[in-house]
Amino acid sequence: MADRPAVFRDDLLTQSGEIVAILGAAFQIGRSALAAYQTAVAVTGQNIANVGNPDYTRQSGRLEAMTSGATDMGLSPGTGVNVAGLERHVDEALNARLRLALGDKGGAETTYQALSQIESMYNELTDYDLSTQLNALFESFSSLQIDPTETTTRDLVLASANGLVSALHRLRSGLLTHAKDLNDSAAQMTDKANQMASEIAKLNQQIVTSEARSPGGAGALRDRRDSLLRDLGELMEIQTREQDNGVVNVYVGSEPLVDFARSRGLTTRTQLKDGLERVTVRFADNGGTVLLRGGRLGATLAARDTQLVGQLNKLDQLAGALIYEVNKAHTQGQGLVGYTNVTGTYAVQDAAAALNSTAASLTFPVQNGTFLAHIRDQVTGQVTTRMIEVDLDGLNNDDTTLNSLAAALGNLPHVTASVTGDNRLNLALDSGYEITFSQDSSHALASLGVGTFFDGTDAATIAVNSTVQSDTRLLAASASGAAGDGSNAGTLAAVGGQTSTLLTGTSLLDFHESMIGRLATDIQTADNEYQAASTVYDSLYAQREATSGVSLDEEALKLTQYEQAFQGASRFVSVLQTLSDSVLAMLR
Repeated sequence: MADRPAVFRDDLLTQSGEIVAILGAAFQIGRSALAAYQTAVAVTGQNIANVGNPDYTRQSGRLEAMTSGATDMGLSPGTGVNVAGLERHVDEALNARLRLALGDKGGAETTYQALSQIESMYNELTDYDLSTQLNALFESFSSLQIDPTETTTRDLVLASANGLVSALHRLRSGLLTHAKDLNDSAAQMTDKANQMASEIAKLNQQIVTSEARSPGGAGALRDRRDSLLRDLGELMEIQTREQDNGVVNVYVGSEPLVDFARSRGLTTRTQLKDGLERVTVRFADNGGTVLLRGGRLGATLAARDTQLVGQLNKLDQLAGALIYEVNKAHTQGQGLVGYTNVTGTYAVQDAAAALNSTAASLTFPVQNGTFLAHIRDQVTGQVTTRMIEVDLDGLNNDDTTLNSLAAALGNLPHVTASVTGDNRLNLALDSGYEITFSQDSSHALASLGVGTFFDGTDAATIAVNSTVQSDTRLLAASASGAAGDGSNAGTLAAVGGQTSTLLTGTSLLDFHESMIGRLATDIQTADNEYQAASTVYDSLYAQREATSGVSLDEEALKLTQYEQAFQGASRFVSVLQTLSDSVLAMLR
């Protein structure tokens, strides 16, 4: 080059400088392509690596052409390609629907499981179910009608009655245990939801920090947050609102649960309502009630407050009607012997109040009517019968009270009647005398617990009257008191199929059958709702997978595409290297 003329050398240097500049821009294009497709391959590899991760959201690199000013030749080919950011393929509206569907599915499954456990307690279609025990009692009364003086038959009645009492106690205890289990389950789910809310709040802060350092670099954190939101949505119905900075605020009903990096927290309180302990869900910061709709937690509390409490109420209603109806029939007849001393099992609140008033507060209803009292001389067998009037017509302000009834009974020969300190009726007979009753149209004896078969008021307290339990001769099988008369036992046997005033116009047996039938219907409904919710969820999940899931076939195609692009960029750089060597050779 030293032998060339100076003018020629200067011109060559000028042109070479332009060529070097052009080659430098071209090298930039090649370098950016190598870096961009290397990144794209890495993103594809990340997708393939997480193909089995159900919480992973597919990502892709967003490639953008790089621009520059015009060259000396007036051309602007650009400066290559750049990965402008990472894009998560997610449909937030679809995710919201998926959370709701998952909550519906979980709630229906929880309801179904709760009802199925209740059904299993009844043990229907076995020899120990409640319907079998009910029928056994009324069948034992039928046997007593045939042979009312037989001791073994009377023992069979007591055995059947005690079996029924045990079944009612067992069922009620089982329902209460189930209520406790539901409370415990609700408390555990609340604690789990509280932990999720706290973690979501922390992830909000981490996502904001990560996105500030590297836009699109918080994909793994967002996936974790989305997974927590799905799990939280399975427990309770939530709403989410994403902010421009990537924060997701969470609401339960209209109340915020997570606000940026702060979680209000969830806790539980236990309160006594209608004799049943109930766990309630509250916000931890101010104790406010959380309005729960849907989800496993909402379904658990609903199953407790609706289905389980409903079953408890129905069981108590059935037991109360059984007690009252059997006692009404029992007080219509007489046993083999009478009472020498008897105290009513039910007390009034106010002994001076009319028996049918709220002030008296008797559990079972009493009405205007009469009953017969029979005083028998145990030596001679002579019987004195008197009619006792129970005036409850509401006229003349002379309605019967416990005090006035005791006074009327005290006027009977050889009878001392009194009101106990706890407002119960007591009758004491002179030595050698006994008393029986019959034809009670007022139901006062059944309501006061005098001469009754059962004691108690519901499934928790029902029991065979202790006086009958200790002496089966007091079983009132006879209507007339005559030897061999079992007609009142026949009346007792028919109680199960007769309309009860306490069961809104249905019989004891029909009411129980309705209880079991309604439970079976509710279980079937819950199962249908679960199947429907599962179908909806599966459909939405398939849509989510189509949008956010990883397809190995698709990723393989992308991998091939990026590999070829990377190889092309490598070839491009190799050509540039050859050209640059030629230019340098010209300048030597």
